[in-house]
Amino acid sequence: MSKFIAAMDHSGGSTGGVLERYGQEYTEEDKMDKVHAMRLRMVNSPDFNNDNIWGAILYKDSIDRGLHNVLATKGIIVFLKIDSGCNPDGTLKQFPLKQMINYANRHAVGAFGTKMRSIVKSVNMVNTVLEQQFVIASTIIKAGLMPIIEPEVPIDLEDKQEIEEALCLQLKHELDNYDGKCILKLTPPEQPNLYYDLINHPNVNRIVFLSGGYSTNEACNKLGLNDEVTASFSRALSQDLFYNLTDEEFNVTISRNIEMITKAST
Repeated sequence: MSKFIAAMDHSGGSTGGVLERYGQEYTEEDKMDKVHAMRLRMVNSPDFNNDNIWGAILYKDSIDRGLHNVLATKGIIVFLKIDSGCNPDGTLKQFPLKQMINYANRHAVGAFGTKMRSIVKSVNMVNTVLEQQFVIASTIIKAGLMPIIEPEVPIDLEDKQEIEEALCLQLKHELDNYDGKCILKLTPPEQPNLYYDLINHPNVNRIVFLSGGYSTNEACNKLGLNDEVTASFSRALSQDLFYNLTDEEFNVTISRNIEMITKAST
């Protein structure tokens, strides 16, 4: 069993959905306060520790509120989400890269790296998305941070396997021309072990899978079909966590999720 990365980086646009699944009412004015309280509740749970969790991906708002300091007391390193969402072609919208790098290096105590998420909805998007990701990653690694490159393939696409096969080939090409290390965060592939040969590429630190909307059970089953890959789950980590649970019920639920994810990681 291996430690995994907790994805806790929902930004303003997706926070409403998180709180709705959590069963808590919110307004536009207080939603970031409430999602921060939810994250603190998760992080303060006894089994949310570095026996199970290696790192956590945070949104800038969470670092502004000091969540990275709480994680540091548990020996959990931090990745900063640096992007500002995607364009219709799946590429990243323009964002202040140098400013975000400086923020991570100067303010995020314990910051180990960064994360940026693109969306790949067709084979034609693969090359453009990856070229942009690796250009940005080259700047990040030179600044002393570990980039997480995340070209997500949505789980409901009919040609998902075809896209993933093209993605795998282009990842190999980009990695061969990349100077440094990176973490690849990928959608669990239709073909188990599709990305296995990339795990030992000299420029890959590790490969982690996102949960992509799968249930905890589904995400863990798909993760378990792949060798030497660990998780970076968000929704599958927070499944069945509700605002009205007692602290004991909450801790039992997140402990169950953490145990399932840890066992599925190899």
